[in-house]
Amino acid sequence: MTMLPDITAVAAAIKEAARGEALSRFQKLQDHEIKEKTPGDLVTVADLETERALNSALSGLLPGSIMVGEEAVAENPGLLHALAGDDACWIIDPIDGTINYAHGVPLFATMVALVVGGEVVGGWIYDSVHDLMAMAEKGAGAYLDGQRVSLPPAPPLNRLSGCLHLAGYDRELAATAARNFEAVGPLLVLHCAGLEYQLMLKGRLHYAVYLRTNPWDHAPGQLILAEAGGHTARLDGSPYGIDVITHPSPLLATVGEGAWAALRSSLFGLKNDQ
Repeated sequence: MTMLPDITAVAAAIKEAARGEALSRFQKLQDHEIKEKTPGDLVTVADLETERALNSALSGLLPGSIMVGEEAVAENPGLLHALAGDDACWIIDPIDGTINYAHGVPLFATMVALVVGGEVVGGWIYDSVHDLMAMAEKGAGAYLDGQRVSLPPAPPLNRLSGCLHLAGYDRELAATAARNFEAVGPLLVLHCAGLEYQLMLKGRLHYAVYLRTNPWDHAPGQLILAEAGGHTARLDGSPYGIDVITHPSPLLATVGEGAWAALRSSLFGLKNDQ
């Protein structure tokens, strides 16, 4: 049985790496320190150095664990296969919201999840700009800034605020959502999944829809949200899986199962099972 590291020790290691490597370089990058991995997908020297620092710190907390970092996977996609195995794996997003970060916009986060036997057992999301940590251990509740979070009942449908990341997706589904916007509350897009998950814990955001569901973007957030009483599943009703990179159905993360069903029906026009 894998002995898991203390959740607060992991949080401290994440804070040190994020503040020492990412925050220290924020708004100070030179042009040659920003590159494209693929068209429109940026990586900076801060991403690389933060991931390197996290690799060192987290492997020290859990010797023998496997590092599955976003930037490492960009170089070696085969690393993803480790997530379905029995070994303990750290999923690392050194800077979630790199586009914001590279353009000097203070909307970014560092995200880490711990996976054991293919199951997410720990999650951390750190906003280094505001020194705000969200974290959870499976079965032990969710915490934001050291305080346990239990989400209250969701407000009525017309007051649910959320964000949609559906660019390039099925036109009919996107068009249905556009026609039904008036049924829900205001929309907000931060271009940073980590901060969007944090806003759901704060009660300032009630749902988020994602087309791209890479494990480093969602493994930490979906666990933290679930431990606070939220609900995450794909629009077709299937659960989120860390080993499924491409999927025909977007991911809908909400502050509760009732809100999930109401949004699926009223915003996207999909019939809920009886």
